[in-house]
Amino acid sequence: GKIKNRKLTVSDKYAALEKRFPKTDVNTQNEFYGNFNQLKLLKQKYPHLKTLISVGGWDGSGGFSLAASTEKNREKFSKSVLEFLEKYNFDGIDIDWEFPTHGGKQPSYPKDKYNFTLLLESLRKTLGDKYLITAALPANRPSLNILELEKIGQIADWVNLMSYDFRGS
Repeated sequence: GKIKNRKLTVSDKYAALEKRFPKTDVNTQNEFYGNFNQLKLLKQKYPHLKTLISVGGWDGSGGFSLAASTEKNREKFSKSVLEFLEKYNFDGIDIDWEFPTHGGKQPSYPKDKYNFTLLLESLRKTLGDKYLITAALPANRPSLNILELEKIGQIADWVNLMSYDFRGS
């Protein structure tokens, strides 16, 4: 996923929603097709399976700073996440903001350190315990210093450390 106008959106509409799969999309009137439908079908077969939408990445982190910058923006983003998860049958969201205060192809600001935590808090308030919230976090010390790790650990269900960042790029 990506952020556009402070809302969660699909990053590749064709692959996620439109691509038809001959064996499973024959003679159906689905609301959507593509990989999202394939995940839905897989979850029907394996009900214990959990799927999350990942948002951001190095190239896709551009909308985070604005989405996290004010309470109103955080609420707008969080509500859009809830709508997205319900519509496409996901069990949660993975925040991959690379990185608050620096990095990626984004504008970033020192206050993003705190706004990242506030964004996660807003998501938790909106999503409650029904949905998972995870984050992909850097593993090198300089990047970790830009985060409020204790607070993040209290909000997120888990974090994934980007172990390829132990020694830099």
